[in-house]
Amino acid sequence: MRVEVERITGLLQAIYDGEAWHGPSTREILTDVTAEMAVYRPSPQVHNMAELVVHLTNWRVFVLEKLTDSVTYDIILNSEADWPVINELTEEEWQEKLENLQDTQDELLETLSRIHTPKLNDPVPGRRYNYYTLLHGLLHHEAYHSGQMAHLKKMLV
Repeated sequence: MRVEVERITGLLQAIYDGEAWHGPSTREILTDVTAEMAVYRPSPQVHNMAELVVHLTNWRVFVLEKLTDSVTYDIILNSEADWPVINELTEEEWQEKLENLQDTQDELLETLSRIHTPKLNDPVPGRRYNYYTLLHGLLHHEAYHSGQMAHLKKMLV
């Protein structure tokens, strides 16, 4: 009874580093992005690629925590944990952020491999929605912000 979980897993893989339905995958977009490019901000109100990567990573950690039934783990919307401000970055720091994103991908795939479809109907601890909504939200979130990163990268190359 893993059919729906396997579909979600397949979409997560495609969006991150496969053949995504919406265009280049997240990893493909981030290929050859330097630290200097990652902190490029076309206007003060726009998040840069580094902020988007950390934002995605932090929300993936949120999903992982909820998948392990954490009641207390939370991210306050529009907080530093939700949207960190990153104006400067060394190449080493940028690579670390990319590695953290990859690590959460690996952890999500591992965690999802142990979940059965009936859990998708269970409520997420501390939330008013179920795991199905949480995981599909993660997919939409990833695709949306990947599009933003693709747009920022196109401004630079």
